[in-house]
Amino acid sequence: MTYPFIPIGLIAIFIVYVLYLLLIKKDIKKLKLILYPGLFFIAIWVVIYYFLLK
Repeated sequence: MTYPFIPIGLIAIFIVYVLYLLLIKKDIKKLKLILYPGLFFIAIWVVIYYFLLK
Protein backbone atom coordinates (compact mmCIF):
# COMPACT_ATOMS: atom_id res chain seq x y z
CA MET A 1 0.00 0.00 0.00
CA THR A 2 2.90 2.35 -0.71
CA TYR A 3 1.48 3.57 -4.02
CA PRO A 4 0.24 6.92 -2.59
CA PHE A 5 3.80 7.69 -1.45
CA ILE A 6 5.38 7.27 -4.89
CA PRO A 7 4.35 10.75 -6.18
CA ILE A 8 5.54 12.30 -2.92
CA GLY A 9 8.95 10.70 -3.44
CA LEU A 10 9.05 11.83 -7.07
CA ILE A 11 8.16 15.38 -6.03
CA ALA A 12 10.99 15.33 -3.48
CA ILE A 13 13.42 14.15 -6.17
CA PHE A 14 12.14 16.90 -8.48
CA ILE A 15 12.74 19.56 -5.82
CA VAL A 16 16.27 18.27 -5.20
CA TYR A 17 16.98 18.31 -8.95
CA VAL A 18 15.66 21.87 -9.33
CA LEU A 19 17.83 23.01 -6.43
CA TYR A 20 20.80 21.23 -8.00
CA LEU A 21 20.23 23.07 -11.29
CA LEU A 22 19.83 26.41 -9.51
CA LEU A 23 22.62 26.26 -6.96
CA ILE A 24 25.31 24.01 -8.42
CA LYS A 25 24.96 23.95 -12.22
CA LYS A 26 23.39 27.44 -12.57
CA ASP A 27 21.79 26.30 -15.82
CA ILE A 28 18.71 28.48 -16.24
CA LYS A 29 17.96 27.20 -19.76
CA LYS A 30 17.68 23.59 -18.60
CA LEU A 31 15.72 24.69 -15.51
CA LYS A 32 13.05 26.32 -17.68
CA LEU A 33 12.82 23.15 -19.75
CA ILE A 34 12.28 20.97 -16.65
CA LEU A 35 10.24 23.29 -14.43
CA TYR A 36 6.91 23.45 -16.29
CA PRO A 37 6.41 19.70 -16.86
CA GLY A 38 7.40 19.11 -13.23
CA LEU A 39 4.90 21.65 -11.93
CA PHE A 40 2.24 20.14 -14.19
CA PHE A 41 2.97 16.71 -12.69
CA ILE A 42 2.64 18.12 -9.16
CA ALA A 43 -0.63 19.88 -10.05
CA ILE A 44 -2.14 16.69 -11.45
CA TRP A 45 -1.26 14.73 -8.31
CA VAL A 46 -2.63 17.49 -6.06
CA VAL A 47 -5.95 17.23 -7.88
CA ILE A 48 -5.93 13.43 -7.66
CA TYR A 49 -5.14 13.49 -3.93
CA TYR A 50 -7.80 16.14 -3.37
CA PHE A 51 -10.51 13.94 -4.86
CA LEU A 52 -9.22 10.75 -3.20
CA LEU A 53 -9.01 12.26 0.29
CA LYS A 54 -12.12 14.43 0.03
